Amino acid sequence: MTENPELDSIEKKIAVVENWIGKITAEGVVDQIDPSLVREVLESFGANFEISEEERLSLRRYSNLNRRLGMDATWGTDQVNEYKRWLIDEYIPQYERRTGRELPTLYDGKTDKFDNIKHSGMLQFFGELTAFAAGEKSFADYQRLTEDRVRKGKEWQERELNAPYEPSPHAPFPPEFPQEAWGKIKSWRR
Repeated sequence: MTENPELDSIEKKIAVVENWIGKITAEGVVDQIDPSLVREVLESFGANFEISEEERLSLRRYSNLNRRLGMDATWGTDQVNEYKRWLIDEYIPQYERRTGRELPTLYDGKTDKFDNIKHSGMLQFFGELTAFAAGEKSFADYQRLTEDRVRKGKEWQERELNAPYEPSPHAPFPPEFPQEAWGKIKSWRR
């Protein structure tokens, strides 16, 4: 059997990105990484970064809704919908059963109320990773947002069951979530 150096190279690159995601999961720390490396790995999972300027610009947006055009162009509408369904139908219910606690919902500062959306931060993780790989989000912004989401998720997880929770402008996700999301994204490998 002949070895394929290109395959070996992509395997090594996947391992580097996987270790990077692992550190985010284990320590809540986002180390410096070359976005072109993340991009190449995501391309091996089906991402297409050859998108229009309008689609590219939407990846810079903060909200999941405003980023959707670029996400659909990069991953395809079916993949983005599959990821969201996985969050809502599988990950969140399994997490809540396993931990015995509900995930936080989004806080609206304008109305001073919480809504019923639990998956926002987890969808943001996917969008921000994609935007970073596309070169549409700086490392500093990616690092700040991701570390804040992990920190807030850890605070939520470690607080007393009915203790007050200080809302964050950045929707959190459980500290172990990046590794779970990575597994889902990696399952799309071609």
